[in-house]
Amino acid sequence: MSSALNNLTEEIREVALLVHSAQERSEDREVVTSAHLAVERLSQDYRALCTSVPEGERMSIERKLGRRVTDLRRLASLLPRIGGIATGPTGDRHGSGPSEVEERRITGVSWRSDRRVGVPAAGAFHVGGDVDAWCGPCDGLTTHNIVAMVGTEPKQVVCQACGNRHNFRTTPARKASASEDSAVTASPQETEVARRAEQKAEELRALGRELAEVGDVRTFNPRERYKVGEVIWHPEFGRGKVETVLRSSMLVRFASGGMKSVMLS
Repeated sequence: MSSALNNLTEEIREVALLVHSAQERSEDREVVTSAHLAVERLSQDYRALCTSVPEGERMSIERKLGRRVTDLRRLASLLPRIGGIATGPTGDRHGSGPSEVEERRITGVSWRSDRRVGVPAAGAFHVGGDVDAWCGPCDGLTTHNIVAMVGTEPKQVVCQACGNRHNFRTTPARKASASEDSAVTASPQETEVARRAEQKAEELRALGRELAEVGDVRTFNPRERYKVGEVIWHPEFGRGKVETVLRSSMLVRFASGGMKSVMLS
């Protein structure tokens, strides 16, 4: 297995060089054709290696090389598509009129800028086939197996790298922001409760800042007497401000626990 893995790694390097060369010479039919054929052979070799090894080794190969193979397929998908690969020279293709906007025509080659990355032409999808799709757990485009179709479009796919099954997409799923969620789900009563909770939290934060600035703080002793507004230190609740003094107890507002009743003896 080690030898086959090394051979595939070397093949990836060679195909990468060929794809990059085709990007720089995208109007050279032979170079572009060679790049497409090399990527297709690489994909076949990669799948063959993955299916020939045990599950544990397959996962290791997918983690090491799966993303690199997918990236090369994605780059190749941006190259001009060759309409029929011929061994001999062909004449320039002539259209009956001017090319459409964003379309280019050269010898045996045509492409448009609105083609989706990693998506084959219409009708090329089928259950059991491969497609590049966005995988959330992998956080990127990876090769998937199509397991369900709706019409001519994939519906459900399974990632070949992590095995996750999900709906077909080519971009990350959009996540609603917290403000959008609250705007949709929060009722007026819930909004008021949240406002009051935030107001209370802000009051406690302000009290904490006030208590932290006091330098002379008395340690609480139930046998002693205190006055309203005095700051004390309680062994259980920490610093607090005396709000109300009664004969056998007093109310103290603590920054860490809110209002507490403290017994006096």
